[in-house]
Amino acid sequence: MQKIILSAFLLFLYSNQIDAQEANQPKNSDFGVDADAIIVLDSGYSFYNENFELIFTHTTKIEILTEEGLSWANVMIPNSEVDSLIYIKGHTYNLAQNNSLIIDSLETSEIEKEIQNGIVKNYFSLPNAKVGSIIEYSYQIQIADWKQLNSWYFQNDIPVVKSIYITEVPNYILFYKYLEGIRNLDNLERKTVKKLIDDKQTQVLVEQYSMDSIPAYLAENHIPGDDYFISKIEFKLAEYTLPRSSTVYLLPQNYEELAVNWAGDPFFRQVYQNSSYLQSTIDKIYHPKLMRMDVIKGYYFFIRNNFTVDLSYNDKSLEEAFKARRGTPQQINMLLTKILNQSGFDAYLIALSSIENRPTYPENPYFELFDQYVAMVRYNGQNYFLDASNKNLLFNMLPPNFINNGGLVISQNAPGFVPLNFNHEDKEMVTAEFEISDTATIKGNYEVKREGYAVYTFDSRFLNSNRTYNDYFIETIFENMDWNIKKHEIEDEFDDNKYLKEYLSFERPADSAAKNYMEIKPIIFNEFSENILPAKERQNPVTLYTPLIRKASYTYKIPEGWTILEKPNDTSMALKDGKGKLMYQFNLTGHTFRIEYTIDYDQVIYMPEEYPMIRTFMQEVTDALNQKVILVR
Repeated sequence: MQKIILSAFLLFLYSNQIDAQEANQPKNSDFGVDADAIIVLDSGYSFYNENFELIFTHTTKIEILTEEGLSWANVMIPNSEVDSLIYIKGHTYNLAQNNSLIIDSLETSEIEKEIQNGIVKNYFSLPNAKVGSIIEYSYQIQIADWKQLNSWYFQNDIPVVKSIYITEVPNYILFYKYLEGIRNLDNLERKTVKKLIDDKQTQVLVEQYSMDSIPAYLAENHIPGDDYFISKIEFKLAEYTLPRSSTVYLLPQNYEELAVNWAGDPFFRQVYQNSSYLQSTIDKIYHPKLMRMDVIKGYYFFIRNNFTVDLSYNDKSLEEAFKARRGTPQQINMLLTKILNQSGFDAYLIALSSIENRPTYPENPYFELFDQYVAMVRYNGQNYFLDASNKNLLFNMLPPNFINNGGLVISQNAPGFVPLNFNHEDKEMVTAEFEISDTATIKGNYEVKREGYAVYTFDSRFLNSNRTYNDYFIETIFENMDWNIKKHEIEDEFDDNKYLKEYLSFERPADSAAKNYMEIKPIIFNEFSENILPAKERQNPVTLYTPLIRKASYTYKIPEGWTILEKPNDTSMALKDGKGKLMYQFNLTGHTFRIEYTIDYDQVIYMPEEYPMIRTFMQEVTDALNQKVILVR
């Protein structure tokens, strides 16, 4: 380890360095408060050298603020085993008591390497790091594949004062750029210069992307899109024309081109071609006297109920998947689309990006953007979206995480996006009638009707992995050990789609009781016992997954000689633009009180600036449904 105590001259140089850092101070004076460490400057540089080799350089400068922040002095730099690590450098800057600057430099011998699955991990600890130190490390890598321009993360687990990424790309290479996260760039500079590459003067596009005062990323719950909202920029090679070579096109220019190209590929084209192996099944289901919508449903339920998801079939043909009655989700929905087309329906295969994969569609398409495939059939001017790979889905219902603005129609005749909207709500309607006794017991009946996504969610819990509704009955008993359950039934019925009716008859004690005193929480199975959005602020968008409707009517008969000491307050609230509402009412007539409420919201994803609104709404719901009734005699 080298240790250098600087003279006044070097101290002067160091003061210039500090001045440079202060030039990158955050815009907000509260920025980085309570952080263990803060990245003063994070800079990256990707360029093609004179030998047309792709070089990536990364420099990070961090100020250590607490003992916990010392963990940032322990660094791991990964690189592919096929790449060439050119160098790693590191320094720790400390001020001595006499204000001289001490620089401790990292020695190459202090770097440890570990290789796992083709990845080289380079470990080192920056020397003599302590609270108040500024640490700096940099490395340079020659990327083996010139087509792989490095992505850049502006955001990190600690605050970043300034993040800069510079790319230099010859004009015969085109990369599509994808800025992700909720932040925009603070600055983008672009210019063209001439450089000698492969012994030839070449026009090079230089772009500098920068963000300032970037808060530490918070891994919050219910984020629609995994790590999508971490601020970063990604690059995908779209086309290139190397000297003395023809142009190679790797990515389409727009989504319509992608849809047409896919539809012309033999793999997707078979969806729109007739096949003899389907005909016997078609003959069994299709009948010209049946209503055409009934035929569509017949095909959907035949595929959904009889085919099993089996990812090992990924390399098998559609015919093999059909005969085995198993396949990947994509194969199952391709078969549904194919059988509908062969029967004369206007059906298409739809490609889409699930919310987890990418919650928005960028301007330029790329293949990995689409991770799900479903069927769509047009009938009487309406689009019906079908996913036969999930046995708990209803007709014209997609999983909630598939509803992502739109889906791409894979077709040569009608390519383009079709909108995806929720065709169902998570809907529950409750009717309950109870009688309160002198002995502080409550007995009566509770009925709930579930529709739409309420059915899907319930069946996903209790009709998977060899579970049945009986498991729900058992759970209800064990979660309410002081209840005397006399009858508990669930019936599934059909009216265009499946719905569930649950009936429960029981007797339970009051929630609290003493002589001449009873306290009752009138709402049972309360899913809003606490606010589902507890945080006061939010960095990332939040998803509530599906539109929701709750309607309930609770009736309680009070015993003779008892009166109500404390009753719930009426509550009402509406979200702006009609996006949701809450209505809660208490009525007393003679010795009977009734509580009725409606909760309804249709917006599913809320941006950070909308979060206070939906959190306040959820708090109003929580407060209303947790009110109690106190009876005295």
